Amino acid sequence: MRAPLGPVLLAAGGVALGVAGLALKAEDGSHPSADLVFGGVNGFLFLAAGVVAHVRKPGNRVGLLMVLVGVGWFAEDLQFSWVPWVFTVGGLLSHVSTAIGAHLVLAYPAGRLGSVVERVLAALAYLVALVWPAFGLLFYDGAGLGLHKPANLLLLRNDPPTWRFVTESTELVGGVVACGVAVVLLQRWRTAGRPLRLILAPVLITGVAAALATAVGGIAGYDSPSARLVLAAYKVLCCLLPLGFLAGVLRLRVGPTRVDTFLVELGQEPAADLQTLLARSLRDPSLRVALWHEPSRSYVDDDGHPVPVPADGPARAVTEVGFGGRPLAVLIHDPALREDRARLDAVAAGAAVALERRRLAGAMLTQVERSRERIVAATDAERRRFGQDLHDGAQQNLAVAAAYLRQAVGRLDGTADATALEALRRSDRALGDVTRELREIAHGLRPAALTELGIGPALDALAAAMPIPVELHTTAVPRLAGTVELTVYMVVKEAFANTLKHGRATRASVRLRHTGTELEIHVGDDGAGGAAVERGRGLLGLQDRVQAVGGTLTVISPPGEGTILSAVLPATPTPAAEAGDAVS
Repeated sequence: MRAPLGPVLLAAGGVALGVAGLALKAEDGSHPSADLVFGGVNGFLFLAAGVVAHVRKPGNRVGLLMVLVGVGWFAEDLQFSWVPWVFTVGGLLSHVSTAIGAHLVLAYPAGRLGSVVERVLAALAYLVALVWPAFGLLFYDGAGLGLHKPANLLLLRNDPPTWRFVTESTELVGGVVACGVAVVLLQRWRTAGRPLRLILAPVLITGVAAALATAVGGIAGYDSPSARLVLAAYKVLCCLLPLGFLAGVLRLRVGPTRVDTFLVELGQEPAADLQTLLARSLRDPSLRVALWHEPSRSYVDDDGHPVPVPADGPARAVTEVGFGGRPLAVLIHDPALREDRARLDAVAAGAAVALERRRLAGAMLTQVERSRERIVAATDAERRRFGQDLHDGAQQNLAVAAAYLRQAVGRLDGTADATALEALRRSDRALGDVTRELREIAHGLRPAALTELGIGPALDALAAAMPIPVELHTTAVPRLAGTVELTVYMVVKEAFANTLKHGRATRASVRLRHTGTELEIHVGDDGAGGAAVERGRGLLGLQDRVQAVGGTLTVISPPGEGTILSAVLPATPTPAAEAGDAVS
């Protein structure tokens, strides 16, 4: 946004006015050199700082108001001129910088008056600074009072009592306005967060110094050493005040808060806490991020708890964060951050990209998990089908062939030669071995006890087949989904296989506990240990299967201290009629 040239040209005129005003004040000789230096530095700093603020942020009127304060500051010195019309104009503008300064403080840092109280106070300030002095000039004749003053072109009649009344009432109403401005400023400070307090600090400190100087001067006298010391400090602070205004207006642009730093941190720490990054980047510890929850059509925190979103107002500001027309979150932050809209929008855009990336990653993870669940379910269904085919097909055919062979042996017994008869008997035994192997294969694919009776009896049978003692501790386990039951069975079976093959164990134990929503399995032995998921293909495949049903698998196996294989699976009870058929 290109800055209009009006305030810049006005500041240039203010510089010329300042040079002329300082010359008039020096020629008048009524002010010490220190006051001349103070007045010149303060006025020129307001002009310069106002131009910088206006050029950097042309949409904010604080820069224009600062320039006007500087112009008004020097315009008041026109009353030291000996040219009647210049003297009269100077009299009319004798308090103008105070009124514009009050307007600046009330509008700071947004550059606009926000409440009815602020508008009323600003209007009173201008009334006291412009209208009331004009009325007083109608009754003021400096030359008639014996003062060394030029002619007053607005003089109606010389009336010292009326002029004194106007002067005293101006000071009284001005004091009331100053107190009102102070109350507004203190209230704003009390309700502000850290960013706004950093902006308001220069104004508040200067205001306190002015009040302290007035109080000390009123109690100890303005000529007392203590009053002069406080007044000197106040003058120094007044000279720094334009820089404080400027720093406040530009704080988010020239301070350590940078959008590029935020984006770099966001890129380097993709899993970082977004709220922490935003709060640190915008220097607002009070900032909160509320995430949009589509199912409930409301905002929640990272843990899913509802977050009440306040109305956007002077106490808290709310910035919406969206992507592609979809709501993603809102930022609840200090209202001071709204004054740098471009920067806040840039940070919000970075947050939107991060949240959209998180959403897509979550969606992809959900798809992967569902895909793994479907693969496991399909694999289990294929296991059952294959086992059933073995039972109904190959096993039955082999049983029939064995029956025919035994029948042939019975008929040939005593009539055939011994060698042929022994060959037939060996064939019968071989068929029996094949039949038993196929039965064991079919049983291993999905044991009948698991399908018909559930996980408890299936583990009892598995423990009974172990050649070493197995201590079995199980709580009452209801029927579960077929994929979960088979996964539990395979966890125990794989643990037993590792115990026998690698562990050289003398005993084992199985602990099974159902909590209502989860099933905990712990299989331990006293073997050699040293097992690891990464080194065992069986354990790695088992881990994939456990994770596919939403569980976790851990292996604790220090060398020489045995192995404990633990799994936790989601296990909501399932009607018994559905458990065995859950994967079919």
